[in-house]
Order: sequence, then C-alpha cells, then structure tokens
Amino acid sequence: MAPRVLPVVAFLLFARPVSGADPVAAPWKFDEIVLKNGARFQGLLLEETDKAYRFQIVRRPPGRPTITLTDVFDRVDVARVNALTEKDRQALREKLAELDPHGSGERKRMDDLEIAPTAWLGRPKGASRYESEQFVLIAGTPDEVTRRAAVRLEQIYAAYARLLPPRVKADRPTQVLLAGDPADYRKLLSASGPVLNQAVYLPAENKVVCGSDLQAQGRLLAANRVHVVQQLATIDEYEARIKALYKGSDADLKRFLAAAADQRKDVWAEARAQDADFDRANRRLFSLLYHEAFHAYTMTYVYPPRKPDEVKAGKGTGELPRWLNEGLAQVFETAVLEAGELRIGAADRERLEKAQDFLRAKGGAKLVPVADLLRSGRDAFIAAHTDQQAAADRAYLTAWAVTHFLTFHLHRVGSKDFDAYLTAVNSGGDPVKAFETLVGKPVPAFETEFHDYLSRLLPDGKLRPAGEPR
Repeated sequence: MAPRVLPVVAFLLFARPVSGADPVAAPWKFDEIVLKNGARFQGLLLEETDKAYRFQIVRRPPGRPTITLTDVFDRVDVARVNALTEKDRQALREKLAELDPHGSGERKRMDDLEIAPTAWLGRPKGASRYESEQFVLIAGTPDEVTRRAAVRLEQIYAAYARLLPPRVKADRPTQVLLAGDPADYRKLLSASGPVLNQAVYLPAENKVVCGSDLQAQGRLLAANRVHVVQQLATIDEYEARIKALYKGSDADLKRFLAAAADQRKDVWAEARAQDADFDRANRRLFSLLYHEAFHAYTMTYVYPPRKPDEVKAGKGTGELPRWLNEGLAQVFETAVLEAGELRIGAADRERLEKAQDFLRAKGGAKLVPVADLLRSGRDAFIAAHTDQQAAADRAYLTAWAVTHFLTFHLHRVGSKDFDAYLTAVNSGGDPVKAFETLVGKPVPAFETEFHDYLSRLLPDGKLRPAGEPR
C-alpha cells in the first residue's frame, strides 16, 4: 500500500556558507519535474508513490541564500520526471545537508543577508535596506527584527511563487516598509490619528506598509543574540583547548567533545525558545505582512488588473476576483513557522472551527452561499461601520474555506482552466457560469461537495472518514 501523502506544503530557506567555496558559483545537478501546464521545477525527488511525488524544490538565486521548498505533486498533474542517477542524487543530498549542518536554522540565514543603511523619514541612515528579486524591504527597526523580516519575506515569496509562478515582468519590485513604532507608521501613511490596521497594501504605489512597537523587542533580541555568540565562542575555545591537551587519548577527547557538542545544542535550543517568544508576541503582525504582501505579489507579478477589452484582446487574464484574492491571502496569512520551516496547506485551527460552526448554523450564523460569494465584490469585505463587521467576517471566512478546498483538494488554482476562469470573469462573463466551468459541475453540486469536505477537514489537512462522528 502506498504511503499516505498529506496536502501540506513545507518551505525551508537555507543560508549560503559564509566561508569556503561559494556553492552558488558551482553547477549542481537536479531532478526535474515537468507539469502538464508547462511549469518546471528543479530539485531533489524525495519520494514516489502511486499517486504523487514528494519533491524538494531548490532555487539558487545569485547572491542570496539558497531556497528549498518541499511540496507534493499529484501524478495527474505531472507530464514527466527527468531523474538523476542515484549517484548524482546522493551528491545533491550531501550538498543540501551541508547548507545547514548544525540545525541552527533561521539564525544562520539571518546572518548571511546583505543589509545596507538607507534613509528613513528624513534621517539619512535611519533604516536598513534589503533587496530581493521581487521586493525591497526598508525597515526602521532594530537589526534583529529587520533580518528576521527579510528571511520570512524570502520564504513567503517562495511560497507564493510555487502556487502561482510569476508571469509578468514588473517595472519595479514591491517596496515593503516596516516601521518600528506606531508614530513612524502613522507618518508613513500620512495619518495624524490612530490607524486601525497594522499593515496595508497601496496598489497605486506598489507598496506594503507595516508597523508595530518593535523597538523594545528588537533590543531584547539583540541582547539575546550577543549572549548566544558569547556562549558559542566559549564552547569553541574549550574545544580547542581539549584538542590540544588530549592528542594522544582518543577516548577522553571524544568524551569531552561530545559534552561540548551537547552544550552547543543547548545554546541553540535556548536561542530557538527566545525566537519562539518573539513569534508568539508578533504572530498577528507577520500574518498581516504575509497577507498584504500576497496582494502585492499577485497584482504585480501574476494577475495584474486589465480592462475588459484588454482581456478580450488576449492581453492577460486580469486580476483575481476579490473573494479569491482575499481567500488566498488568508491561506498564506496562516502559514506556520515550525522548526525552521514555513508551512502552508494545513487548515488554520481557529478559522476551521469557526467555519464548521457556521456550517452547522451554530448560533444562527451561516456561511455565505457560494453563488453569492462568486458575485461579491470589494464592498463585501469592508466594514465601514460596526453593524457591517459580522457580514464582512462571514465573507472572509467563506472565502478562506472555499479557497482552501479549491486549492488543496481540487487543485484548480494555477491551472490552465483557472486562467480560463479569470479570463471569462474579467471580460464581463457570468462569474457563476465561469466557476461552474472551472470545477466541472453546477454550483449547488459543488456546494454540497464543499460542505462535506469542510465538515470532515481536520487541522492537519487530513479528512475524517465519511460517517465517522466528529
């Protein structure tokens, strides 16, 4: 029996070594998966079953850390696999293992980033700047926070590109501005009073602005970092002395070196615990950053807005419908950082439980009917007044649930049929009929299947067997 393949996608970003030969300059041999839609992915084939391939995609952008993402490709979507010999595959495994030999994870990736000083709100060197291929981060935050944000953005942009590969060459990358205190955030938005949202996307400027009170946390992270470096330096000095003293005693040398290795693991474990404290305190901030950055990514690099006559003329599909744009942004918003990996695909527990309550009309609240969601526009997701908040929350929740089903169960997002759906909608076609063509069935039948899926969905992405009680 083939092993169970879960619909969970994991993303891991490794750092380039800071010394020795630079692997970016050397050619690497890869396995390659070619999809039926023409997309190609290079990397390492991890597992092959009768239903899917588990594949570690490897991207090596010049001058930046090597990025890997582990994903599952359904066989029905794969045209062919160009496989390495086992000898070459083992060599690739060894190269990937060398990129993060001590399991220190995000810290090594942060240290490897090239950060430069830049102007910030009238201060010549008041911020730091990090340039990536599709975004530029300018942060008026402490160095530790800036580097953490840069690494996380690299990870999430790699996740965006796996699901929706870039297809448009933009005039300029998205600018991401990260403020370290509320006052700076208000200045960036030219707002004199309180600002309700911690992050916003400004399409006309291709800019994401995000802010929070991060100065104190940044100073604490920096102090913790100094402590970690001092501890590791002490362990390194101890190892050097031991090696000099016990040259002729292999047993004693191995025993002392093993103790030093255990101490080093304890130091990294403490550092990871401190990082986890930071993540818990700023989970909402990074979620909003991922959410708004997705809007920027898809509108800049994948589905830029087009006028109906331009779509009809074949000049592009036009943008994502508002419900789908918000649904996908929420999928990425709930990405989880776990053991150095950024994971999407598993259902956000809080949203899932609430959606299942709505499905059962618990408390009188219900999900938005799918046909109504398909016809909804921008106004459905805006709460200008308190009495509109409940309706906006229902729209967001339903958009997330339908999008999750469409993406991770039906695998329609990003397909050629998906392009046809966008073209039909953005050229003035009936959104319900276009959706029915995409999913291959009438909306009522789709809604029945969707409700069944949602009722049986578990937070880890598995489905409860049909008929099994909740």
